[in-house]
Amino acid sequence: MRGWADSTFVFLSANERYESGCVEERWLSVMSALVGLEASVRLLAVPDSPVCAAARALGVATDPYILDKWNIVRSRSRLRKYLRRLEPVAAHSTGLEADLIARWAARRVESVEVVHTVTAGPGATRRSNPIDALMRRFDELGMRTAAAVFVDDETLVAEVRSAGVPDASVLLDQVGCQEQSHVQAHLRVYRDLMAQRGIPV
Repeated sequence: MRGWADSTFVFLSANERYESGCVEERWLSVMSALVGLEASVRLLAVPDSPVCAAARALGVATDPYILDKWNIVRSRSRLRKYLRRLEPVAAHSTGLEADLIARWAARRVESVEVVHTVTAGPGATRRSNPIDALMRRFDELGMRTAAAVFVDDETLVAEVRSAGVPDASVLLDQVGCQEQSHVQAHLRVYRDLMAQRGIPV
């Protein structure tokens, strides 16, 4: 497990709503598995969220994440400094705003790969009003640089692929699938990223 013990993984969410079955809640089993492998795991989320408390109970370090919607450059700069300091194997984000900022921040931190979870369920941020539609277009253009994109609905598979994400990088992870399969799918992605970085696995 030495390779895992030498690795850090960051989970990032700017979602303000946390409902049963949301991505952040489903991440908990993945985080627990990483902690069990002795990896360093951190969660950046809205302060005082129930998910933060649950993550801390698993041994995950939590950090408050506040998206400054009036100064996204500042948000990007803060996150970039955070990623440079920790040099995680992966920055795994969910939520449109968090996905955009994560990619932008990681662009100049070459060792960090970005992974996304796009959801049609609780906490989904892929809305359709004019401003959101514009942000969504930016998201689709940039998403193809992600190392992997998990989606929880088959309709999203086609959407993500049409944005230019390679087929092999789009992973269906439906709500209700066996927890072991859900966890193993994530660990396979992280293991591949560790190997790319030259970390023994």
